[in-house]
Amino acid sequence: MSPFLDAIDLLRSAALRNELPGVDAAFDETVMRRHLQAALLGKSGNGNMIGRCERRQAVYQPDHGCVVRYALEVCHGTGRPLGQALASACLFPSARSSRQHFESRLRPLAAAMRGRPDVAAFSAPAALLEPLAMAVTLFPIDADLPTLVAATDPTVMLEILRGALDRRTRPRLAQVSCRVDVAHYPRQHHCVLRYTLEGEGDAPRATVFGKIARDDRATLTAAALPELRERLDRVRTRRFAVPRLLGFVQALRLVLLEAMPGAPLVLPLLRERLGTGGAPGTPTLEGAVEQAAAVAAGLHGSGVGRGRQRGIQEERVELEQALTVLDRFSPGLGGEYREWVDSVKALAAASEPLPACFSHGDFSPSQLLFSSDQCSLIDFDTICQAEPALDLGQFLAYLRLAARKAAEPASADGREITERVCARFVDAYVRECDLGPGAESILRRRVRLYEIVSLLRLVFHSWRKFKGERLAFAVELVRDRLGALAGWPT
Repeated sequence: MSPFLDAIDLLRSAALRNELPGVDAAFDETVMRRHLQAALLGKSGNGNMIGRCERRQAVYQPDHGCVVRYALEVCHGTGRPLGQALASACLFPSARSSRQHFESRLRPLAAAMRGRPDVAAFSAPAALLEPLAMAVTLFPIDADLPTLVAATDPTVMLEILRGALDRRTRPRLAQVSCRVDVAHYPRQHHCVLRYTLEGEGDAPRATVFGKIARDDRATLTAAALPELRERLDRVRTRRFAVPRLLGFVQALRLVLLEAMPGAPLVLPLLRERLGTGGAPGTPTLEGAVEQAAAVAAGLHGSGVGRGRQRGIQEERVELEQALTVLDRFSPGLGGEYREWVDSVKALAAASEPLPACFSHGDFSPSQLLFSSDQCSLIDFDTICQAEPALDLGQFLAYLRLAARKAAEPASADGREITERVCARFVDAYVRECDLGPGAESILRRRVRLYEIVSLLRLVFHSWRKFKGERLAFAVELVRDRLGALAGWPT
């Protein structure tokens, strides 16, 4: 596998270097430390310096360049630590395109950061490195999320959050301070913020989560969540919780949600079972997987009509677009990926699609939080109208990926445990929905199809995010699953 991965590593692609002249520098922490020091702190640095520059996330965006992030530690020349910062480098095909991006999209955001204490240690919060066709910024400057600057300003958000919480509680709360932390900032297109409000004296602390996205997903979430909560309240069968909408700030594209208790447990329980045989507890791995199936069934049966249509044709278009990119930068992977896409087409043609229903769109084990008395479903950024198999196939793909990471691929025990857990999830869903033999047979065929689709998406996303280890696991899984499907009846 190693020679194959070396051959398909995006960083080794000559086509990538031809497209983005600054890519070698961007992936060299020592080089970037010098560039960031000069660009963001200036020649003198006001006595400050970057003591550590650690490359974190990176993602290639077809036709839009590449983004690489760095965790920085800033200290005074005497060695006294001043704090930490997150920097991003946006790579472009030419100095001209980087300059246009900086002048039109970044300079106004940098001006809005003037006087902010979170960038006080730096001479500038954004800079242009034309020789590398690169623009560098400090968080929260993000051209894709221009309202992030205001949404991370404690003074601005204190007043907004006071109003949001006052509508939910009486009498008026006396919050006097707001701390803003980053809860989740993936490589592109959205950010999750955690707001902690402190009151006077013994007043309880309040925590609110805020989500900002580049597109209209916040608007959709704000409309769909109250409807879903209302419909779930009418159902007397097995319950699960979803966050309460606290407010939607249209001008900031910011949706405000209550904090939900608990933690994701499905994958930790699976890793424990694969590693040590598991231990009794609440919930057990089996119980957690069955609860996940119940959540999916409840969501799909809710009757909420919001969200874009997302059928197998849309999935195939996405895979074809990925194939075009792979053919250009990693022809070796592209050739095999083409065969996989052809397999998806054959699997799709072998069965009729199921009726679309309200779906999560990114239903994975990490979206389920378990606490002592409830299970909660979170992250409704990708809600859609789709076949139920879309969510089920996604869940299975992530189960198998976690299992592959946790256990030796050649372990017979690991494979057997994984297959039992995956089967239990689908069996529990069938029971929850009370499907007859005919409907069950169709569902299982469509789940197999969408699981492969999800695995192919994992391959492409791992490749363009420079995640070599996850790419290796995902490639192995696709090969294994398609091999297993060859022996299954259609």
